[in-house]
Parts: sequence; structure tokens; C-alpha cells
Amino acid sequence: MISIIKLRMLRLKDDILVFVLMTVMALGFTAIFGASFNSYRPTVLIVDNDNSSYSEILMNELKENNNYNFINSDMDEAVKEVEDGNVLIALIINEGFKESVESGGSISIGMMKLRDDTMILTLQEIVSGITLKMAGGIRIADITADFIKLQSPNINKEDIKVFAYDNVMESWKYKTPINVSSKVYKTNVNSGYDSLKHAMIGFNIFFSMYTMVFGIGTILDDRKYKTWQRMLISPVSKVSVLGGTIIVTYLLGALQIGVLILGGKYLFDIDLGNSVAGIITISAAFVFAVTSLGLMLSGIVKTNAQLGSIAPIVLTSTSMLGGCMWPLEIVNNKVLLFLAELTPQKWAVQGIGNIASKGMGFQAAIFPTIVLLIMGIIFFGIGLKIMKFE
Repeated sequence: MISIIKLRMLRLKDDILVFVLMTVMALGFTAIFGASFNSYRPTVLIVDNDNSSYSEILMNELKENNNYNFINSDMDEAVKEVEDGNVLIALIINEGFKESVESGGSISIGMMKLRDDTMILTLQEIVSGITLKMAGGIRIADITADFIKLQSPNINKEDIKVFAYDNVMESWKYKTPINVSSKVYKTNVNSGYDSLKHAMIGFNIFFSMYTMVFGIGTILDDRKYKTWQRMLISPVSKVSVLGGTIIVTYLLGALQIGVLILGGKYLFDIDLGNSVAGIITISAAFVFAVTSLGLMLSGIVKTNAQLGSIAPIVLTSTSMLGGCMWPLEIVNNKVLLFLAELTPQKWAVQGIGNIASKGMGFQAAIFPTIVLLIMGIIFFGIGLKIMKFE
């Protein structure tokens, strides 16, 4: 087997261009897409049909959120912009908003949208929270003004009401009526979705797969030039012939993922979370799964040209399904989510993302690693079964 490994290592100089190209493209796409999504602020139109002081307060509160670009609009323009897909969503402050807030009744805010995604769901929570906070502040101000008016009849009730409301809202901003204390152990990582981290993880996984699949695909070149047949009739065992190729491909894939992860950490200052060991474990299992997938594809096709045709289709489609291009949280279709479960990319992205983005520890790597190993064993078994050893 050592002689086969040496032979494969000598042939790596022919594949160095693919290695460098995939590495550069992964880092380049990480920089482009990560920066684009980090600076992206979706536009939200606000249609004020109430035209009251309370609707103005709501709009001002919304505009303090820097994650969205809130713009005032009228109904006709809002309908057109939403239908054309130029804005994320349009909020409609319905007529009677002020009366609903003052009476403590049900408050209804309309929304025009073409689809649901995580940003819209987050916006709905923000609008709901601000509205409830306003309604609560107004009720407190009313009660306060009524009480003071009873004690001092000569005082201006409206002035007290405005003063009390301003103080309540000020307390929400800086003094928060409820004080919550918490401690987080073994982590200083900010949890939550980070587009730059997701871009790094997704594109690293996507582009490294090409190196591994085409690395194991050298078997097809050996067949074409009769090198494979000569090795099979040599004193070297079939296990050594195949094993040497798999080992070198595995090491090449592991090296590339390592370079890409380090590139993300030191070029883009991406925090890898609490468990580097967990990321290494998932990556090692993923490299095994993809190397085995490459073996299976090399057994299915007959030439390297055929592999070059089928591999991009398989790798790109499964990477899209597996969440390399976008987070699976925005996908609602149950069929697509089920198909994602069958891709190794999904488990690698999810496992590494849980550690790097959500502050989880090594335990987050255990289940994805097991799934990837099972997938690798299945791919390897199929590849071994259909591999031609004649």
C-alpha cells in the first residue's frame, strides 16, 4: 500500500491547480456573499392610515431598528412595490389604531407580503413587541394621570399623561423594568445566525467536495491508460491499490478543509466557537463521506469526462438542498427538508454551524458525525460493490 500512496502523492502535482482553484473560490465566495448579506438591510414600507400621534410613535420606534430600512409610503405605491418584489413587506397601520391602543382592545396591523422567511417572521415579532410595549406604556400613563388628577384637580391631565408615558418608554430603553441576570459558562460566543459564518461553512464544504470527488476519480484515468489493470495484476493486493488511492484523497480533502477553516479564521476573523475538536471531528467524518461518495460516482461512470459531467450536477444540487448556499431555516417545503436530510452537506453545515454560531460544545458534533459516518459506509459499500476490479 505504501508504494501506491507514494505513486498517488507523486501524481498530486497534476491536481494542484484544482486544489488551489477550489480554495481560492471558496474564500472568494465567502468574502463576497458574507459581506453582501452582512450589509443587507431589507426595505419595509409603512402605510399610515391612522395618521395619529400613536401611529407616528410606532413608526419612530420601528425606524430605530437598524436591521431594516423603514420607509413611509402610501397604499398604491406599497401594493405595486410588494407585487414587483422590490421590498420585503409593507406594514399597514389601520385606521382606528389610536382608539384600539387607548381602549386596550385588539390591535391589528396589516401586512402585505409575497412569501414568508426568517426576516419577515423576525419583523412580525418586532412589530408585535413594540405595539404591546406602547399599549402597556399608555395604560400606565393613563392610570398615573388619573391618580394624580384625583389628588391634584388643578393639574393638567394631558401633561401628566405625556410625562408619564415618556418616562415609561425611557425605562424600557435604559432601565428595563424587569432585570434579568444570567451567566454563560465556557463560551464568549454570540449565538444566532451570522451570514459570514454560514457563507464560510457552506462554501468551504461545497468547493472542497470537488477536490475529493475528482481526487478519487483518478481511478478513471488509470483505467483509461491501463494503469489500473497493470496494478491489479501486480503483486500488490486489490485492497492496497484501492486503499492507497482513498487514503491520499482523504488526506487531500482534509488538508483543503483545514486550509479553508484557517483561512476563514485568520482572513475574515471568524470565531469558530467553543469546540475546535468538534469541528475537526465533523470535518473528518464529512471528508470520509464525500470520499466514499466519489468512489461510488467513479464506479457508476466509465470515464473521467463522464465524471466531470455528472459530478457538478450532483454536488451543486445536493449542496443547495443541504443548506450550503442559504440557511435551511428559510425553507418551508417539507419535501425539500426531507431531501436535505439525505445529503452529507446538511449534517456538516448544521453540526459546524451549531458550534461556530450557536455556542454549542463538542456534544453538538456527536450526532452529525455518526450520521456522516453511516452515510460514508453506505457510499463506500455501494462503490466497492460496483467498482470494476477486472
